Amino acid sequence: MSKRSRKGGEENPLSDIEQLAADLPSANGEVYAKIAMTGGSSFRGHLVLKRLAELPHVREIHVFDIKAPLVHAPKVIFHRVDLTRDGADDLVASLLIKNEIKCLVHGALFSGPGRNSSLRREIETIGTFHILNALAEAKVERCVVLGDTFVYGAHSQNPNFISENHSLRALGPDFVRARVDVEKQLIEFAKDYTDCEVCVLRFAPILGPNSTNVRARYFLVGIIPKVLGYDPLLQFIHEDDAAVAAQLAIFSKARGAFNIVGKGVLPLSTGIHLSGRFPVPVATPICKTVFSLGFMLRVWDLPSAMVPFFQYLCVADGNRAEKVLGFRPHYSSRQALKALIEAARLRSVGFSIPSSALGEEQPLKPNEGFVRVN
Repeated sequence: MSKRSRKGGEENPLSDIEQLAADLPSANGEVYAKIAMTGGSSFRGHLVLKRLAELPHVREIHVFDIKAPLVHAPKVIFHRVDLTRDGADDLVASLLIKNEIKCLVHGALFSGPGRNSSLRREIETIGTFHILNALAEAKVERCVVLGDTFVYGAHSQNPNFISENHSLRALGPDFVRARVDVEKQLIEFAKDYTDCEVCVLRFAPILGPNSTNVRARYFLVGIIPKVLGYDPLLQFIHEDDAAVAAQLAIFSKARGAFNIVGKGVLPLSTGIHLSGRFPVPVATPICKTVFSLGFMLRVWDLPSAMVPFFQYLCVADGNRAEKVLGFRPHYSSRQALKALIEAARLRSVGFSIPSSALGEEQPLKPNEGFVRVN
């Protein structure tokens, strides 16, 4: 198999993948009967996989992951693949060719920082490298990547609303640098393999009744840390809107990057007030030490790398997604946060959404809502 070369990461600003693409109307998209997917066992992957499984024209969904997804349907076919292992690209390519798959959704990316940063970086950077090798070999026509707006980083010089052509900064926390490396790979791949339509969805933090990612857990702990003197604007997207946006992107011909965000923004102080939790302001000179200590003692899941996101703006402009994909969010950022908080309050008084733990996040099983716990 002919392999693409893996170039080392560079500490320089990056051009956006949007610069390589033309805006094509989503109405001209392909209706794929067979779709492949990575990261189907994560919460975000589950949202997309569940929606695809409900579409009558989708006959097969091949999931490449180390964990089986919780979506149980005859059309969902699980292939146990470790994307970090040597030969993963050969295995994925052979499965794509054998099953005549022309569209792949790459969801093996994390929604924020975690406790094993080296492993997570390897999964994202090496895993993406193997997936792109497989796409090149199998001549896949379309690749939709489930990314995040945190790739822009939180900086004092960020504009009020960041567009997709804003330069990505290679300097920053580990989890941001890893994602910048992933997007750099995507840019290089899109240049070399123009027959493959590469579409990157940059999601705002996804919140809703079932979300348990790092942003969701921030509003659910007993004591909420914040940086004294700062009250940045926050932006979220409801989990239902996120699934709709992914479906629109998969069956479109749109290329490039798209910010997928909810309507409006809200200050951090308002979010904390809605949660009913007790805020603890931390002085700037010691905030990284305090965040690190709380993270080490498992008081919260916020490493010191998250401190800039509690000081500066990282709010994205969703106009391009509306114009090209036809995506219009149904819920606001405030409603997405309230859905998370109200579900947590119902759980605290004896109601629950049954779901199986998947490490970082927990999905909602099909056809299940709130049930009383006796």
